[in-house]
Amino acid sequence: MRLIAAALVAFLCAWSVAAADPGKGESTKRYGIEADLKAYPQSTPKETLASVLKAVENKRVDYLVAQLADPEYVDERVKRIFGGKFEEQVNDTRTKLDPPTVKLLERFLKDGDWIGKESPASVVLKDVKDRAVSFVKIGDRWYMQNNDKPE
Repeated sequence: MRLIAAALVAFLCAWSVAAADPGKGESTKRYGIEADLKAYPQSTPKETLASVLKAVENKRVDYLVAQLADPEYVDERVKRIFGGKFEEQVNDTRTKLDPPTVKLLERFLKDGDWIGKESPASVVLKDVKDRAVSFVKIGDRWYMQNNDKPE
């Protein structure tokens, strides 16, 4: 009985520490997909862009949409456009990630000029005047934003 009581006290202490420190101990699962910050780091905008490209290369567009893209934007589209069907948003994103788009994102990562150290931040290319890639920081993580006009 003492063992059970001790285990309960330890659990409650751990839970209260997690509750007092947002981002620690909270579930990072979105749409059934757990965040993997070791494989896909998001500590800086540049890391996030590299993680986006890695997710595309690994054919993990579902991970990109759930964990690397601006959550507010994704949630709104899933609800408003796709009637709550996350997989349809993933398929829509997959169709937009054609080879020329991926190649351009790779150029932004390799040759881009980074603007802003605080949220929001963006990366631009000197020879591409009409495009930029933007990022927003939420908690300790950076997310890629979509700058397209609303549908």
